[in-house]
Amino acid sequence: MKDGLTPHPAPAGLNMQHSIIAYACNPSEPLSEGLGTLNLPHLATLLSKMTCVSQGFTSTDLESGKHPEAAYLMPHESVLNLWKLTPHYGPEAIITPCHWQVGMNEVVMLNPAEIQLSAEESQALLAAIQPYFAEDGLEVTYESPLVWRAKGALFNDLPFAALERVVGQHVNAWMPSASKARSLQRLQSEMQMLLYQHPVNDQRSMQGRWTVNSFWVHRQMEQLYPSTHPAMLHLDLREASLLSNALQWREHWESLDRTVCKAMLDAMNADHEISLTLCSLHAWRHYRLPQKSLLNNLKRLFSTTTVQKELGALLKDAPTP
Repeated sequence: MKDGLTPHPAPAGLNMQHSIIAYACNPSEPLSEGLGTLNLPHLATLLSKMTCVSQGFTSTDLESGKHPEAAYLMPHESVLNLWKLTPHYGPEAIITPCHWQVGMNEVVMLNPAEIQLSAEESQALLAAIQPYFAEDGLEVTYESPLVWRAKGALFNDLPFAALERVVGQHVNAWMPSASKARSLQRLQSEMQMLLYQHPVNDQRSMQGRWTVNSFWVHRQMEQLYPSTHPAMLHLDLREASLLSNALQWREHWESLDRTVCKAMLDAMNADHEISLTLCSLHAWRHYRLPQKSLLNNLKRLFSTTTVQKELGALLKDAPTP
């Protein structure tokens, strides 16, 4: 999904090299079957030297009430709690135009990338609804067809689910339920009526293409964690993972292996402290170098760690795609 979002840059002056690799695997059939074809020698060496010291699953159960906000976060968004960092639900967000498919008992969001919205169409839609956003105190600017940057007090204290959480799902389950979201929900309903009659959608309907009948609000990492944090987030696998493109996914993994994983190996060989976090769509695993001891050396000697085994562990109990 080419949506214009970019990885959060690593802060300067780090004394520890840490990398978070998002979308490291996916339960979709093309990608899960492609695990056996991955040839990632640098990652394999890293994993053979490191130990998984912690792991976690991002709950998708919004009805449990246990940690309702945590369910909205992707694993690579929530894993920063390892450093005692918590997400900030401030006034900045991303608005993505999308298509909601209305059924008998549910409303499902299609993958926005499948709409194939052009820059001209996106800008025309935004121009039409910008005045209404402004009435609610929202400043919205165009960045790319699927990315409108937005800022306003209406977003304060509201957790928003990532697009990946909602695509193919019943949208109501992922709507912010707080009373503070009522103004946003009202605005969304008004914009649905406006978009229904827009010339862009008239033209798309005549061409047999999906119309843009709604929008989704979500946040970027730099908006969730505006303060400096000790991590380099790698989103290189995102598009291929979400589109289940096995060939592209393998090529991007091999590129990460030649660059990120090799750099971590070099840092390890130079006796720098390193750590690695691998994330899937619903889980994460955090690796560090074990303390040097005879017992740990024996454990490493008699344990077999492979790339396929560790990535496969991320797919355990994965929801059915």
